[in-house]
Amino acid sequence: MESKERILYPQNLSRDNLKQMARYVNNTYVHYSGNCVLLSACLHYNIHHRQDILSSKNTASPTVGLDSAIVDKIIFGHELNQSYCLNSIDEVEKEILNRYDIKRESSFIISAENYIVPIIGECGHDFNAVVICEYDKKPYVQFIDSWKTSNILPSLQE
Repeated sequence: MESKERILYPQNLSRDNLKQMARYVNNTYVHYSGNCVLLSACLHYNIHHRQDILSSKNTASPTVGLDSAIVDKIIFGHELNQSYCLNSIDEVEKEILNRYDIKRESSFIISAENYIVPIIGECGHDFNAVVICEYDKKPYVQFIDSWKTSNILPSLQE
């Protein structure tokens, strides 16, 4: 893990800002990093601080990841609060927008089960969701997966 301060991002992030932040976080030598837990925590931290601060290089095989509680304690100083299980991406999106409306929370780490990864198959996977207000100033949820070096802003169909 590296820590180098970079540019300060605006309070209202755009899709382009998120792409740039995800590329900074995923500082890999090959296509996949192998540690989605670490990458999603680094991106969440950077979004909170609106700077490119933390990034991660390849830490292990794509099939081996770190425990999220350990990563939380190292990066944030404590284990992050866990939410409850939601059964669909639509429920996740609704819950995120609700939290944004009530507490103005805008950055989230999503822990998915039964996530399909090419070659590896079905596994758990962490990625991020961020509330942004871009075109019509209406807030919407943008999912972002810094684990991948291509298509880091997947659509809901993916």
